[in-house]
Amino acid sequence: MSGHGVCTNLIRVRHILHPSPHSCKKNTFIVRISGNYLCYTHQQKGGGAVESYLGHRQRLRDRFARAGFDGFAAHEALELLLTYAIPRRDTKPLAYALIDRFGSLQGVLAATAADLCAVPGVGQSAATLIGMMLPFMRLYQLGEATDIPILATGDRMKRYCQALLLGERYERLWVLALDPAGKLLLKALISSGDEGETAVYPRLIVAALLRCGAAGAVLCHNHPGMDAAPSQADKDMTRALNALLIPLSIRMLDHIIVADHSIFSFRDGELM
Repeated sequence: MSGHGVCTNLIRVRHILHPSPHSCKKNTFIVRISGNYLCYTHQQKGGGAVESYLGHRQRLRDRFARAGFDGFAAHEALELLLTYAIPRRDTKPLAYALIDRFGSLQGVLAATAADLCAVPGVGQSAATLIGMMLPFMRLYQLGEATDIPILATGDRMKRYCQALLLGERYERLWVLALDPAGKLLLKALISSGDEGETAVYPRLIVAALLRCGAAGAVLCHNHPGMDAAPSQADKDMTRALNALLIPLSIRMLDHIIVADHSIFSFRDGELM
């Protein structure tokens, strides 16, 4: 950090992400973020800045109480969230720094606790609060999906798989076991990959299905940062698993691939 003059209080962001500190006006406090600079106005009155940011966070809370996140910019939504983990500091600069570091609000929410804590100003409480958001959303969406008694129909199963894999950064393979009426008996995580493809273990899939007496099976996995279209390996694995399940009287009902902005069903694509 560097500054022009003596800074006793920080009020609000005047200029965002300048390429040079010389672009900032005099009497400003400068924070460097990824080669660019945030410039804050300088005020010498005691207590004025504290009153300013406290009033600002209350206005954010009032806006949310009136209309939810309608009209919020991404940094404002994150700023509001951070106020519940950081009660005695202006969270606007940190919201900007996090979005700059991870590229988007989605990137911030998907970041690991270790990566979040590497950003100056983020402690364990803030990292934990941010890290809870996607799992909470998964719980909500899975709860909605499982309220539907029959999952065997295509649209319902796709909704369930999307909820199960919401926001996952790494590739994961799940098997869903269904009874003869299409009700969900079991979901089992078979494998989890790193940045590349996840491994497939047919023995674990078959064991999970037999353990609960499944009559039908659905595979689902995700393509983080990619299109949902199946690879040749996806097609080969689905055919091989289907061949294993036929002698066991377990129907392979579908294989669903979830991507960031799309979803693919082997059944809908007539690949089953």
